[in-house]
Amino acid sequence: MPPPRPLRLLLPALIAAGGLGAGCCACLPPPDLVDRRGEARAPGPAPTPLGGGLRVLHGGDLGLGTCQQERVTGAMGAAHAAAPFDLALFAGDNLYYCGPSAARPGAEACAFAADGATVAAPPTGQEDPLFADRFEGPLSVLGGAGAPPPPVLLVLGNHDVRTSGGDCTAEGLDPVEAARRKACLEVAHASSLWSMPGRHWVRDLGPARFIGVDSNLVAGDYGGFTLDDEVAFVAQAAQGCQARPCFVLGHHPPASAGPHWKELGPDGAARLQRLVDAAGPGLRAWLAGHEHDLEHVRTPEGLDVLISGAGCQQRWGYSWEAPSPGAEVLFAAAAWGFGVLTVGEAAWQYRFQDQDGRGLYCCAAEGPGPCRPVACR
Repeated sequence: MPPPRPLRLLLPALIAAGGLGAGCCACLPPPDLVDRRGEARAPGPAPTPLGGGLRVLHGGDLGLGTCQQERVTGAMGAAHAAAPFDLALFAGDNLYYCGPSAARPGAEACAFAADGATVAAPPTGQEDPLFADRFEGPLSVLGGAGAPPPPVLLVLGNHDVRTSGGDCTAEGLDPVEAARRKACLEVAHASSLWSMPGRHWVRDLGPARFIGVDSNLVAGDYGGFTLDDEVAFVAQAAQGCQARPCFVLGHHPPASAGPHWKELGPDGAARLQRLVDAAGPGLRAWLAGHEHDLEHVRTPEGLDVLISGAGCQQRWGYSWEAPSPGAEVLFAAAAWGFGVLTVGEAAWQYRFQDQDGRGLYCCAAEGPGPCRPVACR
């Protein structure tokens, strides 16, 4: 059972503020709010493992030093040591709460190329310590158990470019310039545990193609970037999806059982749908974050949406009774954990596992078919 209501309301604030440090991690009650619906209530038998399949870590909303982050990154490191990942994908909100400092000396030198995606001029001056403190340091466990870290690819989340609300300000800059500069700083940064080849990017690996998108544009054009350009990029990238299965990595999910879909503007759903439509029939699944939980939902058109947003901040007392319009909810959990995608030549599988490595939910797909709930091994 979840903790009593008063503690439930207090825990997120304590965790976010660092009031529950590493020494208290073992003291936290284990989150166990899990909801299975429809066919997920009677999953099929565990499938045969995809021998030699591409093994991909899927995390998100990781960028804050909390007890939850410590437990989740530790579990990621243990999973990588046991069976190395070929790739690690992180679905945004990499640096809470406001992204890198747009006013840091040298940040003004960061400039995008004419494509509005890659960086033409990097920042100067000292590196922003947030990259190491909030993301790379905690994630160093991926290279600390004998196995070298896998390639790490990230996309932008709303908190990475946030310039208003809470403690976020434009730091004396025009908000458009501040958001653009924050995006540039994250794209420009590079290390063995951080790679964002562009504000959007394409990566072919093994049998699969991965398309990273800047889904912040579904809330409205920002920083001089436009949804029209993002849609054109996805449509071009999707031309390679005829020969291999494609997976989109974007912070915002096109369907959700959590509350964040309500925060989009009145045309937010339509803007997201434009990105989904641009990906075309070769799109197998949309990998997202944003909701601070784990979810498998389907859009009204039948696209599998897998949300791995339980990286560093927990929402206790969750309810999934008001999903986005038309969404089919198969699984939702307020657990600390992440997803593991395995892609073979003609099939793919997905597994949600918690901070102790236990399988919470699994699904398996053949060819272009849906990912059907199955028992976890």
